Amino acid sequence: MSIDHLLNTTADMKRPSAGYDGMGNVNYTLSTFSSDHSCRISQSMPVDVTSGPVEWSEANAMVYVMSGTVFKRDDEVHHGAEVYTIIGIKTPSVNDHHTSLVCKVNTNEQ
Repeated sequence: MSIDHLLNTTADMKRPSAGYDGMGNVNYTLSTFSSDHSCRISQSMPVDVTSGPVEWSEANAMVYVMSGTVFKRDDEVHHGAEVYTIIGIKTPSVNDHHTSLVCKVNTNEQ
């Protein structure tokens, strides 16, 4: 059973990549790896996240996407003016069903 019909919006998925300035400083730039990606954004947190790994303690949003795209920690979900930083990735016990992106809202972005 697919959750495709529950995905009610789209967002741009971006990944930071490191670059160096020749003086030993690291600069990060964001590159879009999936634009207009179908998703569902939820501000409520499931119990398994709130009681999950300590690195998820800052989580305040979940983004649900279909499986098939590789996401990494520190990737960003850009939805309008909101930016969600991925701090964890959960896959369900059912293969090829969906992926849950454990996120925190980045309040520093414009």
